[in-house]
Amino acid sequence: MPDTPIQFTGSILDQLETKVAAEAAHLLPIVHAIGDHGVGFLVIPQRATGLHRGIKLLQRPFIVMVGDDTDCALGPDQYDSKALDRLIGMADGVAIISCAPPPEAYSSIALMAMAQRNGLIIETRPEQEIAWTNHVQAVCPELPILLCTVKGPRQ
Repeated sequence: MPDTPIQFTGSILDQLETKVAAEAAHLLPIVHAIGDHGVGFLVIPQRATGLHRGIKLLQRPFIVMVGDDTDCALGPDQYDSKALDRLIGMADGVAIISCAPPPEAYSSIALMAMAQRNGLIIETRPEQEIAWTNHVQAVCPELPILLCTVKGPRQ
């Protein structure tokens, strides 16, 4: 496999935009950042390996999406810690999302990338929200975090 980034252009990008608009509209700002502004994009699923190559090929500015929100969230300890810490250190801002996807969070990260800043989105579940927040703060204490959480009960 060549060491060149994959470019989403033309009909592939149009198909992606159509699919996202129909099934995950909150991701449209990210698709537009990729297509209209050449933003790099990387998705890291649970238990991903070989991330150093993906990070090396990642175009700047970038958006990285960590997917820890399947039926069971695993938390940061189940990811390649060196690669994860490197990405956190490269990010200019992070959104940790443990609730239904708020479009404003995805728009905020997309706007950061369009302004030449690197953005990180961590999609998780409520049971791992604190672990992710603590991990990000331990790696980069000054990194701005947009925390999107479930609404607590009224007291």
